[in-house]
Amino acid sequence: MCTTVTKLRSCRGAPRDAGFSLIELAIVMMIVGTLMSGLLVAVSQSMANGRITDARAQLREIEEALYGYAQATGHLPCPANNGSQGYEVPLGSGDCINTHGFLPVSTLGLVGAVNGDGLLLDPWQNPYRYSVAPQECSACSGDRSFTSPSGLKEVFDEGTIAAADMIRVCDRSNCDAAGAVVHAETVPAIVYSMGANWATYASSDEVKNAGDGTTLLGSYRIKSAADLDFVSTTYSEDNFDDQLVWLSPYILFNRMVAAGKLP
Repeated sequence: MCTTVTKLRSCRGAPRDAGFSLIELAIVMMIVGTLMSGLLVAVSQSMANGRITDARAQLREIEEALYGYAQATGHLPCPANNGSQGYEVPLGSGDCINTHGFLPVSTLGLVGAVNGDGLLLDPWQNPYRYSVAPQECSACSGDRSFTSPSGLKEVFDEGTIAAADMIRVCDRSNCDAAGAVVHAETVPAIVYSMGANWATYASSDEVKNAGDGTTLLGSYRIKSAADLDFVSTTYSEDNFDDQLVWLSPYILFNRMVAAGKLP
């Protein structure tokens, strides 16, 4: 039996070495891992939200550039294609070669990141799409109304814009379905980004905007010329992350009147 302090210590064994056991280290690592994963998710979400904000701001800038171009020239530009280095085709507008194509960034004089084809890139490094209504005017040899100065004058002189051959924006891929909401049906031009999932889009709403792959400009998918319907609906990271802006014919009219291009 131990009767002294020294003997008591001897009986209880030597003091433990300072440090962590393997179990304690595993618990610490688990806590650190949990904290780091939460931080990474927060950073990733913040970056995603930042790209969306940047895209929307850039689209608004593009919208203003299109109105400004119309005020300066009396008409809207045609879409660019994969080989025009960011210029509209044909140069000088008129009878556009394509209804759907890419933003004519060089024609508009905008600054931003471009790819090897000279096309303006959205925050996800995919070219901005741009479409112009193919409505024709009788006073300009069948050229498109909104890309011809005489055509635009004819449209607004008539007082009412016909819905035929105009771009339509709805809340779903089938604008004619029961319960479908039509946001606008006399849109002269629209610009949009296909969002983060531009390479893997699968929902019918996103396919409606991007095209199903049967029509190409170079290696890029675009909508078929006959399809003038677009979708703008509730944001969903998995099913709909497109960002769109479209021109109002009435704002366009007011801007051109203010610039002295109409009546």
